[in-house]
Amino acid sequence: MIDMDFSTRLHDLRVQRELSMDMLVLDLNTRFGLRLNKGTISRWESGQGDPAISYVKCIAAYFNVSVDYLIGLTDVSTPARLLAYSRKLYSKEEAQLIEDVTEHFERKED
Repeated sequence: MIDMDFSTRLHDLRVQRELSMDMLVLDLNTRFGLRLNKGTISRWESGQGDPAISYVKCIAAYFNVSVDYLIGLTDVSTPARLLAYSRKLYSKEEAQLIEDVTEHFERKED
């Protein structure tokens, strides 16, 4: 089973965005062409089931967090937060280069 952090993180992300399970299901199904239902989300949030990695990827994309964050491998939720954390590890010049490259690829995705 996936670490319990997945169920907690999924629940917390949904609640932080003030989404009901029904709304989350509708959004995920519409955006990613999935066939989820409220019962599936409920089981995942209660730790009674494990989603396939394809669902984990969709959920991470929907909430704009990394898969690593969603499954509890890191507490750094987004690339922007990872960038802020990396500034502590790199020189100002290296951090600026990372930021520039990140912004470049983010613009390409839009």
